[in-house]
Amino acid sequence: MIETSHTFTLAGIPIELEYRNIKTTRLTVYPPDGRVKISAPAGTSPEFIKNFALSQIAWIKNQRGKFLSKAAGTGKNKKNTLRNHSTMYVWGEAYELELIERNGNPKIVIEDGCMKMYIRQDAAKAKKLEYLDKWYSRILKEAALPVIKKWETITGIEVEKFYVRKMKTKWGSCNSARQTLRLNSELAKRSPDCLEFVIVHEMLHIIEKGHNRKFYRLLAKYIPQWKAIRKKMNSGHPNT
Repeated sequence: MIETSHTFTLAGIPIELEYRNIKTTRLTVYPPDGRVKISAPAGTSPEFIKNFALSQIAWIKNQRGKFLSKAAGTGKNKKNTLRNHSTMYVWGEAYELELIERNGNPKIVIEDGCMKMYIRQDAAKAKKLEYLDKWYSRILKEAALPVIKKWETITGIEVEKFYVRKMKTKWGSCNSARQTLRLNSELAKRSPDCLEFVIVHEMLHIIEKGHNRKFYRLLAKYIPQWKAIRKKMNSGHPNT
């Protein structure tokens, strides 16, 4: 359980600090942009944390340099691969992938800045990708339902059903006659406001099929910042 958290700057580098119910102080630098976080036991003095960070500053700079160089050299739009230390995205946050081989059912856990995938040793790459896609679909379904209920109350528009699937060219679609929505499971990699924008966008098509002036007036009424959200979604980078 996190008790308090804040950010301080050291040698021009912002460092996230959080106090947790742990026994030892931990320092992590996350891909792809070199985000730095220190997790410290509750009650640790600020002086100890500062000295600890200072003692690791050379290592921090080295790690950040590696991640930033890799991002610049490969491009942020490069598809993720299922290898240890690959960068994965969940709700707009970057996590380092850790593949853990074990017997039993596969499982994915987000923990300590990592996406830990527990998978059978003999699992083929296709099986790993299939399970990952199913996991994204599941968490999107869980997140989408309360958002739809919220906007049903606000707009008065009813959604009979919604479906989640991986789509190549669309973030979502709407069947206005059946009052159903389809959502792209890739939305689980984007920040939550992207999911909300897509849901409201498709819900409005239940009452207004085309992208006409009336549709955009309604969209601006409910999501005033829709243009900014659409722009960052079209940037192609999940960390938005």
